[in-house]
Amino acid sequence: MPDRKRKVKLIYVVLAVGISGLACLFLYLSRHSLIINYGIRFFRNLRNGVFAVSAIVSLIAIGLYIADWIRQQRWQKDRAAALAQDQEKLQESQKEKDKHKEVLSVSKKMDSQKVRELLEEYAAQKWSSLSQPLMQIKMQLDMMDEHQEKLSHLLDANGADALANTEDILDRVEQYLCKNVRKVLNYMDVADSDEAKDVQLVQDKLQICHEEGQKQLQQVQEFLFALAEFLNKQGEDDNSMEMLDIYKSTILSSIEDDWRKEK
Repeated sequence: MPDRKRKVKLIYVVLAVGISGLACLFLYLSRHSLIINYGIRFFRNLRNGVFAVSAIVSLIAIGLYIADWIRQQRWQKDRAAALAQDQEKLQESQKEKDKHKEVLSVSKKMDSQKVRELLEEYAAQKWSSLSQPLMQIKMQLDMMDEHQEKLSHLLDANGADALANTEDILDRVEQYLCKNVRKVLNYMDVADSDEAKDVQLVQDKLQICHEEGQKQLQQVQEFLFALAEFLNKQGEDDNSMEMLDIYKSTILSSIEDDWRKEK
């Protein structure tokens, strides 16, 4: 539609300039008869008047067309910029939704780092009133990450490749903690941060999540000490291996019992 209007305006400009040109051409071709019939002075005045009016009409028509063209270009540029900005906001919003969906996916392995970033985001924005318990839970995930690093270093330092399966124990604990956080975040997504009843509900869920996390972290800490003791007493005390298996069994049973309760 804008292209069609521009073409119509261009036609008006061509007509205005064309008519002005034809008027000047007609005057030029008729100069002899006009001079003979009306005199040289009349012809000069008529010529000056026709030329001036033709020039003014042509300049006005061309100027209006150029001004309209510049205005149209600016409008298109502003529209393109606005559309690009809207598209960028839409992509950013979709990216946040995808990140949230990916982090909280039940069927996929959860990324502890992304869960921690999400806790920070909630604590800094919508749920700033509960930033302290949110940051406490984030610290638990930080501690879990440290425990995993300690285990990896312990196995590498002692060349205990045969005990590499113990890393799976801590991975399962980390997933357990992340999924507990997911449950709380799901409540926070639907709760109203300005409603006292909703805030209390979320606070209670955070407390439960924190208590469960503390229990698992304590068991992991005891497991690491048992592993260190086993490595220190290899070939000296068969009971150390038995204690290690007990801690492994206790940790797995604790996680599996909670998962069974959910079903």
